[in-house]
Amino acid sequence: MRKTDINQFGNTGPLKDRAAAATAGSIGKIIGKAFLTLIAILTVTGIIVGTFLISFIWSMKDETISYDLNKLKLNYTSFIYVNDDDGNPVEYLSLHSNENRIWVSYDQIPQAMKDAIVAIEDKRYWEHEGVDWYRTFGAVTHLFSQGSSYGGSTITQQLIKNVTGDKDVSLTRKVKEIFRALNLNKAYSKEQILETYLNVVPFGSGTNGVQAAANLYFDKDIQDCDIAECAAIAGITQNPSRYTPLVYPENNMGRQQTVLTEMYNQEKISKKQYDEAMEKSRHMTFVGKQKEEGGGNTQIWNWYVETMFEDVKEDLMELYSCTSAKAEDMIYHDGLKIYSAMEPEMQETAEEVIKDPENLPENHKIDLGYMAMDYNGRVLAVVGAREKTRNRPMNLATDAQRQPGSTIKPIGVYAPAIEMNAINYSTIVEDEPLENWSGNKPGPKNFDNRYLGSMTVEFALENSRNAPSARICKEITPDVGYTFLKDKLNFKSLQPADNDLAPIAVGGMSEGVTVREMTAAFQIFANGGNFYKPYTYYYVEDHDGNVILDNRTPEPVEAISSQTSSVMHKLLNRVIVGSQGSGSKAAISGWEVFGKTGTTNDQKDSWFIGGTPYAVAGIWTGYRDTPTAMNNTEKKYAISIWQKIMANYLEDKEPLKFTYDEEVTAATFCQQSGKLAVSGVCPKTGTGWYKKGEFPGKCDIAHEVENPEESSEGGEGEPSSVPPTDSNPPETPSDPTQTEPPVDSGNHQPEPPNHTPSEPMEPPVSVPADDNVYVQPGNDDMVPPGVVPVG
Repeated sequence: MRKTDINQFGNTGPLKDRAAAATAGSIGKIIGKAFLTLIAILTVTGIIVGTFLISFIWSMKDETISYDLNKLKLNYTSFIYVNDDDGNPVEYLSLHSNENRIWVSYDQIPQAMKDAIVAIEDKRYWEHEGVDWYRTFGAVTHLFSQGSSYGGSTITQQLIKNVTGDKDVSLTRKVKEIFRALNLNKAYSKEQILETYLNVVPFGSGTNGVQAAANLYFDKDIQDCDIAECAAIAGITQNPSRYTPLVYPENNMGRQQTVLTEMYNQEKISKKQYDEAMEKSRHMTFVGKQKEEGGGNTQIWNWYVETMFEDVKEDLMELYSCTSAKAEDMIYHDGLKIYSAMEPEMQETAEEVIKDPENLPENHKIDLGYMAMDYNGRVLAVVGAREKTRNRPMNLATDAQRQPGSTIKPIGVYAPAIEMNAINYSTIVEDEPLENWSGNKPGPKNFDNRYLGSMTVEFALENSRNAPSARICKEITPDVGYTFLKDKLNFKSLQPADNDLAPIAVGGMSEGVTVREMTAAFQIFANGGNFYKPYTYYYVEDHDGNVILDNRTPEPVEAISSQTSSVMHKLLNRVIVGSQGSGSKAAISGWEVFGKTGTTNDQKDSWFIGGTPYAVAGIWTGYRDTPTAMNNTEKKYAISIWQKIMANYLEDKEPLKFTYDEEVTAATFCQQSGKLAVSGVCPKTGTGWYKKGEFPGKCDIAHEVENPEESSEGGEGEPSSVPPTDSNPPETPSDPTQTEPPVDSGNHQPEPPNHTPSEPMEPPVSVPADDNVYVQPGNDDMVPPGVVPVG
């Protein structure tokens, strides 16, 4: 072969090099494009994120505190007014506080005190515009790197935190605080801000402000304090609990000397002053002056004023975005006029009944919480315990969360089910156990440890049977009841774990509910289905006469329809007047009463929630501190106290009756089928109340009647679907889901359905225009032909 041929086919080195170079070039181009793409993506992303961040930050540029700092120095007395018999407000009470807070003006505060606080807390205070950017950038960097903030707040920012209580460690809060400080610095002078700071921040041992601190620690006014004493006070602010000199004098001395060193380094004091102050620091004593005998607040409020005080405080906190302490300061010192919604007669009646030892258990460990309301949300009376010896103790009507037992059934199960048309007044439900109720055990058990088989809704609620309630709850799902309680009835105490069958059906909550929540919930059964948030005051004026809080036009939430409300009202009336009604002890001669009892499975909680045409009220009784089982006698007190208070209150009242939705009418139903009774055919009947268009249809079952003469409404014959009961139940149920023994007897045994029909409907009743009442039903032509009409 020729050399040229060999070279052509055998010498491939240069070709390989060119191919490798081409490949490398291609890869380089790909990497270059990918890199440029990545850069572009990062750039666009950075622009988007940056724009969003700038927009987010800029959106808070107008952030400020809503409370006027000048009002903090006020020291006016606030007054409570209550309407007299003619509806005119009269002065009821003035509010005084034993709070350790005394305001001193800027010129009364010694320069040493001002210098000490600036030196240790914010050395560039007089130069910056409310924010020290050097310290702020350091704090933000520390927040990102350490996940917490080491400080960086100026005196202005610290004042904002003390007024608003907003101390969350987050970037959002920090940005808000920065703009609030910048805007506060524009609105007030440096002197005003420092004066306010020195008068409101805590200085340990319950003191607020430098004057109160000087009084407590040195028994002198702040203007008489020397450099060492001012430094001792200034050193407390960083951590009042750690540096309070009455408890930790060594800690305070170390911090005090740090303050003095900063004052000297910043040329606030001379070397001579520094040396003298340091020497005094090493030998400083603290007085801890006690209040003079007979001084302080000896005024004991009633439970209503207690509750109203807390309501006003909470609403001021929301209005001004301030702390609880600052809201209390406003109430005590801003000269507010609080127009109370208390009904003095109802409050006095409740207090008198509960003060009478004849009406209470002999065991003083058993306590109570009571609240009464009208049907528009107005709280009429509150009693937070059987005794009251001081102001602002725990209020068992508003603060304590207790297990509701069977009182939850009307609002957690029956009302939502009737609203959904899942059941009606006489629907047949099964009193039989559910499988896998608790673990692998069936249940829930009833108070008598028996299951009675088929029964009507009326009988099940009247006798507070647990199994039917659980079955209805399962059918509509617990989520329906849970959502109804939270969204419609404003229950705040529910926990996510309560969205389950046992809590909603029979009241075994994870945390419990309050008397206030339960009482407010039951108002929907006598005002057409509307929920009103309970209120204890009509309105509040500031010192200048401006209305700052107002409850005079409460906004209702339609919890259930007026028709459902009427049906539920009649069902709950049977709890009182039915032959087997568990709430019969709540009956008041001459008055219609509706309501529901509740006793928990372990006998630790006893309830009654019920209403009359004038008011709805709720009561809980049980051991105050350590929940303990009550005996049969002790658990009767809830309903008996409720009855005494309401009966005494109504004694001199003008007659007033409930009325009902005009589209709800009464009809006779068959106890065996739950359907509308056929005249002369159904042996045992009752009176039911039904929504228009929601009648259950005519009875279509074959009846076996041994004695035709008993086949009439209210007859004595037993329906074959409900077995007779023949033995007494044990006093203490063994099943943890078992609730609600009747309160009138420890061994009360429910009989099979044998209802006496309700009274015929009365003609429409004229009522005052401002009362929320039902419209009286009437039309007999609403009843389907062939069934037995009522009235």
